[in-house]
Amino acid sequence: MRNSLIVSLLLLQGFSSFAQPVLTEVSESIGLSHHAVMCDFQMPAQGGAAWFDYDNDGWYDLYLTGGSVPDALFRNNGDGTFTDRTADAGIGVIANVFTDGVTTGDVNRDGWDDILVTTFKTAGNYLFLNNGDGTFAVQLNWAGAVDSANSFSATFGDLNMDGWLDLYICNWSRYMQVTVNGGNVSVDSEANYYYQNNGDGTFTERAEDLGLDDPLGCGLGVMITDFDNDFDPDLFVANDFGQFYGNSPNRLYRNDSPLESFVEVSNDFGLDSEINGMGVAKTDVNFDGVFDYYTTNIRNDKFMVSSVSGYEDELVDRGMKNDSVWLQNLTVRHWNVGWGAGFLDIDNDMDEDLMVANGSLRYDYPWPALDSNRLFLNDGNGDFVDVSFETGIADTYVSRALAYCDYDLDGDLDVFVGITDSINGTSHSFLFRNDSPPKNWLQVKAVGVENNTNGIGAKVVVYINGQSQMREIGGQSSFNSQHWHVAHFGLGNNLLVDSLQVIWYGGGIDRYYHLNANQFMEVTEEQGLITGIGRANELEFQVHPNPFTHEINLTGSPVEKLELYDSKGSLVVSSSVKLGEAKRIETSHLPAGNYLLKIELTGGVSVMRKLIKE
Repeated sequence: MRNSLIVSLLLLQGFSSFAQPVLTEVSESIGLSHHAVMCDFQMPAQGGAAWFDYDNDGWYDLYLTGGSVPDALFRNNGDGTFTDRTADAGIGVIANVFTDGVTTGDVNRDGWDDILVTTFKTAGNYLFLNNGDGTFAVQLNWAGAVDSANSFSATFGDLNMDGWLDLYICNWSRYMQVTVNGGNVSVDSEANYYYQNNGDGTFTERAEDLGLDDPLGCGLGVMITDFDNDFDPDLFVANDFGQFYGNSPNRLYRNDSPLESFVEVSNDFGLDSEINGMGVAKTDVNFDGVFDYYTTNIRNDKFMVSSVSGYEDELVDRGMKNDSVWLQNLTVRHWNVGWGAGFLDIDNDMDEDLMVANGSLRYDYPWPALDSNRLFLNDGNGDFVDVSFETGIADTYVSRALAYCDYDLDGDLDVFVGITDSINGTSHSFLFRNDSPPKNWLQVKAVGVENNTNGIGAKVVVYINGQSQMREIGGQSSFNSQHWHVAHFGLGNNLLVDSLQVIWYGGGIDRYYHLNANQFMEVTEEQGLITGIGRANELEFQVHPNPFTHEINLTGSPVEKLELYDSKGSLVVSSSVKLGEAKRIETSHLPAGNYLLKIELTGGVSVMRKLIKE
């Protein structure tokens, strides 16, 4: 354990020389006038936000869910202002529906981002396909039979690595029915959904098949993340009521595809926190190349930091305490309730800070004022100081959503915080524009070719003067929300990035060298200066053609064995190969679709390649 007293003294001394970020609340002045309204006192958790570029003009737009009031789509005008395009875009078809969360992604690989909206106690969740002309078309049968649940956070991600975005949705309690059993309390939970993208405009729900349904969990937050650095997407779910009898704690699912499906390993790594899990966020606080995970909660949040033996909660030791406030008479303690969260380098000083949206479960005086939002600044060594009141983000309202984006493209990250209901005369949520003193930066948008077109799941690593920073694009829900799908790096006073790596699912790596600071880069898979897969050099062998029709040819490096799997992980072709020979695989008996080729090279190296049959 760390010495909290020594850490606190060092922080007080060290932060005196740091410039605090300058955040200006600008929502109404730039055209963002919207807030959510809770739809049920049993679960006052409405309000979600997603940043995405729906019209492909280079400026990031904002979708907001409304709970029991209409959702809104705000178009970024490119001049620092927004215009409400809800009606024009066709989103207004959602009527008399209680909306919760939102996430976006290019589900049909046409280059335009689509929208998924989750709902509470209504007929089902809504998928809107982007028509590419500023409008959307609602899909009525996108998942076959309509699934009705109390759905909250959701995220797109390519869990079977076939290049098409799948969808995971967290479902909460059916009725908020509490059962007392021998002094223990249980809640009537509801299984989560995993929709596998079929690549033809439809999805198949397979959560139970793959062991991802968690029927005893009350899911509220979800993150798709490669926690074990094996080049495939794993899944982390934050569960509400995890401390109650019969309910699931937080869950971590390791992806063992294509040979197996998913294995629940949260207990093995110490990530099975029994809390009221709400939102999720990740960072690499100790720069060990492994992500650390933050979960918001009632009372104490959890910050699980990787170690040799697993993960340990270092929230308090690192100065990120977000737990309670005493009332004036010192007889009643109000426990903070954390919702949305995000790690972001808000001051561009080469380390990630933390912002948390707090919001009371009660709306009457004085409770909202006791649950203000929090901003924790990182001192560069992984310790944090609370600067919430100094920066003006502490409030007297009930917050839920949190999502960050550089909406004005000036090189620093801005933060949207969604409030629910009108409290103290305020009828709009908040957008905090970052007006901090300028420092250098780099932003990277990844476009997949074999991987999904949004680059969701790609890890981006920059190297500067022997130091590295790592980001993972997309795949996290904060709470009911989605940050922009861009990797942002603060560079401090550095004007040059020595090198940049983009690591894709399957292990392919694109490398770039000697990059100038202060630029927005769009990188496309397999167009870097050097590419590779896993520990093998991609240039040593060729698999062609791709897409294929009746056969696959493999030439180049000595190969001992190859196996072809379909999108469900079933082995459809297995063959041994003599060293150095060209190999042709007959595939005329296989249906069109997405496949994964596993190639075993000499020396125990295995690599994978995504293939498409037309």
